[in-house]
Amino acid sequence: MIKSKEGILKVPSILSSVVSQNGDNCIITLSHKQAKIVAVVAVILFVAALVLSIWGIARQAEIVQLRQQTQLQTEQLKLLQQKTEVLDKKIQNLNQISEENKQMLKGAESGTPSQGGSDGSDPKQEAASDETSPTLSAAQLSARLSKLDKDAQKLLVSFYTMRNILRDGGAQDIAALQQLNYTTGSGGYTNSTTPSIWPSKGVITSPYGTRVDPVTGAASAFHEGVDIADDYGTPIVATAAGTVTFAGYTEGGYGNLVEIDHGNGFVTRYGHNSAVLVTPGMTVKQGQVIALMGSTGKSTGAHVHYEVRINGSAVDPMVFLPISN
Repeated sequence: MIKSKEGILKVPSILSSVVSQNGDNCIITLSHKQAKIVAVVAVILFVAALVLSIWGIARQAEIVQLRQQTQLQTEQLKLLQQKTEVLDKKIQNLNQISEENKQMLKGAESGTPSQGGSDGSDPKQEAASDETSPTLSAAQLSARLSKLDKDAQKLLVSFYTMRNILRDGGAQDIAALQQLNYTTGSGGYTNSTTPSIWPSKGVITSPYGTRVDPVTGAASAFHEGVDIADDYGTPIVATAAGTVTFAGYTEGGYGNLVEIDHGNGFVTRYGHNSAVLVTPGMTVKQGQVIALMGSTGKSTGAHVHYEVRINGSAVDPMVFLPISN
């Protein structure tokens, strides 16, 4: 037993040989062998604590990795859903425009557009070969959706161009279809005067259609284009060849605006630019830089407001944009 100011402290018999009292002080005396044992136990405890710490860190890293993998898979599924929705919209437009073309062609004079570049491939066979397997990864499925989207877009651009030529020129002007360039293996007519590329890199922050106005807060505002956001000063390119009909500042909310007439009823608009690099009357090529991204006019941040108009009416630009930007 050891006496203290607080009372008497009972010491276990196993420690009685190493614990002694000197006045109010408690002294622990260890032999060389006992000191070694204590040191070994301390080392074992330290190593055990270190191992547990390393295991905990590794476990935490594994959990973080699993979370990142889950987030990546979620984002891939979300992207696949978006691609599917865009592709479905394009297919719906294909069906509609195809039917309109058929009706207009019924009244056309004899003669059909040349398809001299066709490679004779069977779309049904290609579609069959593209059937997806349940074992496909999200990345493989995404790649196949992108391929289908490209094919659908080429057909859609072809149908829109054909329809506008038939509508504007009438049945007697069907020969104008010969001016279209049928690319071998493309599955449709292509024309650089039909919008078919992205106006800039970036992400869509506001789609076409009814939305809450980001500036006024109006709940029923109709957005006649898509907003693509990226860094201030990002190059803006013409999505098709044509003639610049407007280039400058407008009070209509567009800020610095570029408008291009592509012929056959197609007009595109690019708004909120920080700088305009073209002038009215200038002829531009598809992919040519026409402006720099900014936030002029009715805008809350750097982006380009991109519109596609057909015969004066705004249409959803997503129909003409490839899935991948």
